[in-house]
Amino acid sequence: MLARLHSLATGRRSRWAVIAAWIALAAALLPLHSKLQAEAEDESDTFLVRGSQSAEVDRLLDERFDFGSDVATAIVYDLPEGGDIFAHGERINADARALCEEGLIPDLRAVMTPFELSCGDISQSIGPESGPASTGLEGDAAITTVLTKSEDTERVVQNVEAIREVVARGLEGEGELRAYVTGQGGFDADRAEAVEGINETLMTITAILILGLLLAIYRSPVAAAVPLFVVGVAYFVAAGVTWGLVELGLTTISGQTTAILIVLMFGAGTDYCLLLVSRFREELAAGAPPGEAVARAAGPAGATILTSGSIVVAAMLALALADFNATREMGPILALGVAITVLASLTLLPAVLAALGTRAFWLAPRARRERPGIWARAARLVEARPVAVAAAVTAVLVGGCLGNLEGRETLTFADAFRGDEPDSVRGQEVIRAKFPPGRTAPLDLVLSQEISGPVISGLNELEEFERVDWSAGSGALDEDPEVPIGELVLAEAHLRVDPLSDRARDQIPVIREELGRLVERAKADVGFDGEPVAALGGFAAESYDTAQAMRRDALIIVPVALLLVMAIMFFVFRAPATALYVVATVLLSFGCALGLSSLAFTHLFGQPASDPSLAIFAFIFLVGLGVDYNVFLLSRIREERERGLPAAEAVGAGLTSTGGVITGAGLILAGTFGALMALELEALFQVGFTVALGLLIDTFLVRALLVPAIAVRLGERAWRATFSRSPAKAV
Repeated sequence: MLARLHSLATGRRSRWAVIAAWIALAAALLPLHSKLQAEAEDESDTFLVRGSQSAEVDRLLDERFDFGSDVATAIVYDLPEGGDIFAHGERINADARALCEEGLIPDLRAVMTPFELSCGDISQSIGPESGPASTGLEGDAAITTVLTKSEDTERVVQNVEAIREVVARGLEGEGELRAYVTGQGGFDADRAEAVEGINETLMTITAILILGLLLAIYRSPVAAAVPLFVVGVAYFVAAGVTWGLVELGLTTISGQTTAILIVLMFGAGTDYCLLLVSRFREELAAGAPPGEAVARAAGPAGATILTSGSIVVAAMLALALADFNATREMGPILALGVAITVLASLTLLPAVLAALGTRAFWLAPRARRERPGIWARAARLVEARPVAVAAAVTAVLVGGCLGNLEGRETLTFADAFRGDEPDSVRGQEVIRAKFPPGRTAPLDLVLSQEISGPVISGLNELEEFERVDWSAGSGALDEDPEVPIGELVLAEAHLRVDPLSDRARDQIPVIREELGRLVERAKADVGFDGEPVAALGGFAAESYDTAQAMRRDALIIVPVALLLVMAIMFFVFRAPATALYVVATVLLSFGCALGLSSLAFTHLFGQPASDPSLAIFAFIFLVGLGVDYNVFLLSRIREERERGLPAAEAVGAGLTSTGGVITGAGLILAGTFGALMALELEALFQVGFTVALGLLIDTFLVRALLVPAIAVRLGERAWRATFSRSPAKAV
């Protein structure tokens, strides 16, 4: 199969057909790239958990309540030095009147101020007791609420921009009065702004970084440009295919996924290209004609690329088993991107190299066949003292793992942005400081009408709640609400603690347990025989469901990914000992990277909170990509063994010949993931830093020292097809 691909890619005429086909396909799919970015901006369902109560509440609000799924945007007016907010009542009402103008906000539902001014369909938007929950007044601060119909992220952003423009205009000449636009609408708009242009930024940073590193390695503009061209073509093909899958409803996509798709494809793809280009250069240095050099290089390099790519694809596909939507959607999309990258590396890259010939290294200094240097010294060290080297490196890695013992809180929305706090965060802090804590983000409670009265009364007696009110579409708040039998009602529950905190999240299971008891009691009281609806959602509930899902997902994804990686390693190398120790060393480097990153975030960057998805993403990327480099090394060691070298000498020869290539590949991949640190979102910063650090650890410690030392110590036993003591069979 590989031989036919190489023959097709390097043939005198077929090479041009391969190049033309890839370019034509990329050009045809290029317009879909911008459409994919537009799809990725809508993250309304991205951070929900499949099958969770909070996701069920979100679904019920969309499907069963005309007004329950409205987006609430809060305008917080504040006198930071204190004062009488009533003196600015007319100003606040004037802003509301401006927002009520027809056409300014096309999907406006209602505007409510604390000074009894309102517009829109208020009678249907709120219940009689919902006014205080929708607006607020506390001496030197006031809240106006704007309700809009559409949850579409693009529409929410446009609405919030219109609100902020009106508010900013109204503040002129108002002295100390400050205003912030926050609430669900403000949060969603600020996150959308943070990811706006994220892909263009990443592509620019990544391209500059890769180009600079490749120029440093090859000192040839052509050799540096070839991998960028190949991976760029593959990326636009992958983006177009992904858009088609999204359009068909087979998957969803978020800004987080498109960002990681870019760094993964450009990083891993450049590494694959680097491997083949380096082998091509070796063959040229050995005196082979360009066409023959490509054919010789494509055989062993192509097999290694296919193995490495298969491992990364398998690791990414394991993410599809997750219940958390953001994790589950990422797996197949990243796997598709890597698969297309591998295909381009096996076809387009050899075709381009065959077409360029020696011109690929224009201006580059003449390559020498052997340039041992530091890697020859490293090889001599691991051959002479394998046990000491392995013990020293293991001790360093275990020491780094100890950083995981330091507990970290969960990243909240207030911590989600790097740099200056956005408007929504500042507004949230005012609400937290001057209003009852639960006002920031109330919980949503959906109940069957028949049991709603006694359940809501019971919840109001719980110490966790300040109050529980009837909310949008719930009907009249009487002792006997006149709501048709079988309908659902919506209540809004205000916690006594900050709903964005870990403390609020930890109260959710207690509240749900008490809710279950109240429901059973209400069923008995009213004689309800069926299974009533009683689901708790909202920010704190979603945070709890996410944390639980992350734990469940890890218990499934981690072993499945490890089994898949080990199965591929065993299939390729037919050596269970090798598969075991390689995976074990990569796991050790993952633990070290996570521990050192935790210490760095807390004590260096001043961010003691962690994104809940960090560990599982770091695991998948570091295991999948870390094993990659070991495959590069082990494949070369196997070649040396097949040439007749003893096991220990084969390790030294393999390390010497691949040291520069793998180091360059590691630096490039670490750099591309490090590009995520330039973005404004803390979650992507943490993923970028942790994965980049782990790749550097894997490149300079695990692959360069630990794996070769273990291989030398095991000798021929590392390559046996079984664990028996029978003589090794050459692979």
